[in-house]
Amino acid sequence: MRAFAPVPFRALLAVGLLCLLASSMGLLLIFGPTAYAKVQALGHVTYHEGSYRHLRLALTPARYLALRGGLLATILLSMGGLWLLRRREPELLHREARQLRHEARLLGASLRRTWQQLGRGQQVVFGSLLLVLLLVRLWYLVYYPISTDEAASFDYFIHEGPVAISSFYPIPNNHLLFNFVCWPLSWLSADLRVVMRLPTLLLATAGTSACYLLLTRQMGFRAATLSTGFFSFTPLGLYYAVAGRGYFLQLVLLLAVFFAAMALWRRPLRQRLAWVVFVGGSILGLYTIPTFVYPLTALGLGLLLRFGGQQQWQAVGRLALAGASVVAATSLLYTPVIAVSGLPRLLGNRYVEPLSNAVFWPRYAGHLRGLADMLAGNGRLGLLGAAGLLAAWPLLWKWVPRQRPLLALGSLLLAVPLLLMALQQVLTPARVLLFVACFGSILAGVAATALLNWLRVPTRWQLALFLLLIGGYEGYQFRRQLPPWRAEHRQAQLMQASYRWLVGHGARRVFLASPQHELFMHHYALQQSHPPALVTRADPHQTYDFVVLERDAKNSPAWTQPPFYTPAYQDRYVVIYRRATTP
Repeated sequence: MRAFAPVPFRALLAVGLLCLLASSMGLLLIFGPTAYAKVQALGHVTYHEGSYRHLRLALTPARYLALRGGLLATILLSMGGLWLLRRREPELLHREARQLRHEARLLGASLRRTWQQLGRGQQVVFGSLLLVLLLVRLWYLVYYPISTDEAASFDYFIHEGPVAISSFYPIPNNHLLFNFVCWPLSWLSADLRVVMRLPTLLLATAGTSACYLLLTRQMGFRAATLSTGFFSFTPLGLYYAVAGRGYFLQLVLLLAVFFAAMALWRRPLRQRLAWVVFVGGSILGLYTIPTFVYPLTALGLGLLLRFGGQQQWQAVGRLALAGASVVAATSLLYTPVIAVSGLPRLLGNRYVEPLSNAVFWPRYAGHLRGLADMLAGNGRLGLLGAAGLLAAWPLLWKWVPRQRPLLALGSLLLAVPLLLMALQQVLTPARVLLFVACFGSILAGVAATALLNWLRVPTRWQLALFLLLIGGYEGYQFRRQLPPWRAEHRQAQLMQASYRWLVGHGARRVFLASPQHELFMHHYALQQSHPPALVTRADPHQTYDFVVLERDAKNSPAWTQPPFYTPAYQDRYVVIYRRATTP
């Protein structure tokens, strides 16, 4: 079999049709047997946004019928398209599948050779770095407090099952693909460390190991070690490698698409595995979190400039078809959200809301400094690293021509999101730009190795220096993060203690006016068979057994104070008032 034979346009069209077929069949398996009334019941699911709320669904019988009919029509059209392709060229699908398996075997063999070519000491360093990283991540998994976002994702989506995960979108906390990954574990446990953090840890461990080996194949062992170690021990890199939020799943998918894009940069017409990974990884990344569009735009722009600059018009055509397939399949996957929750809910993300010129531009530079601090673990380190990479980039392009695909695509992944932020006039949160820290570390690995090679530092000393830098950086970050971790851990303990106190004192109806307690007490209540009724909107005709207020809260309602209610419990964060008894 001839390796890396040209990829027919029809083969890439078949990939797009297969993605549409798989997406529509998966959704129809969820909504086909689900009655309208069960979907409509999502309007009664309690979620928290400032207070307890219920979403007014956009769902109607006609919309639900259109959703099911559209999914069935997509299945039929996709199958029809595949049948026409097979009829026109009977051997196309079988031949392309064989070629795809062959390319996958060649990649596997190449990675095995990369591992075997490492010296014994390098293999020990490789395994030791991953082992230390796993142990630190396990510490985070067990001891780092559950966040409000993790609790919300479990309570509003995973706890409600596949129908809610695929269509219920009251807040932009529903990271659909990740919640689907976690959902099967919810059958076994209600512990968020098991349900949400364990899948993240497994994905992060596998993804980090694969990326380390792929970077070793691309950059060499020393640069790959520095890149992997630096990013993995950044505060956000550590946290999201454990936290049940989906950002590390998105990063793993982005890395797969990135390595596919580098293969396409070199040989776009003879890389069917790369095209499949590029299309499939992009669809899954967008289905995990829509902000995947930031890095995908950067990679797509890089390939378009490469193909256009080389006048590879066939490759431009395949890139356009791949983009159309990604858009079509992703749009299909989000149709249940649009049909049930409504398009405004999907697009109305207040975390990336456009700001006016008068608000955005005075805050933009300060926001970038804040991003540098959060992404690099130190603002000065982030800004100095960015300035150093910018200054060294022309020299790196000249000195290490083998790394030009990585330099070009990696640099676009750093620059394009910042440009998009300015064009959109949005202050994007640091977690959305987690990949910037990753690819910044990768480029830093290239630059540091090139610099030490230019200085003629022996390779053995280079590796020792890199390991020393990684160890020092991790020690610095751990010491820096320990005080806030202790504060969060203590807060979580007191929150649980306050809820246990309420239950232990026979609470049946509780008024809450403390946002974080509102969210977590709702989570605790879901774990009980007979929980107290929790409310966040006062009814003047209703009495409450207890009132929970933030400590030192201002403008508390007069009716929550003595002589109507008297203090019965307090800690650092909250005061609980008991209804006064009538003498």
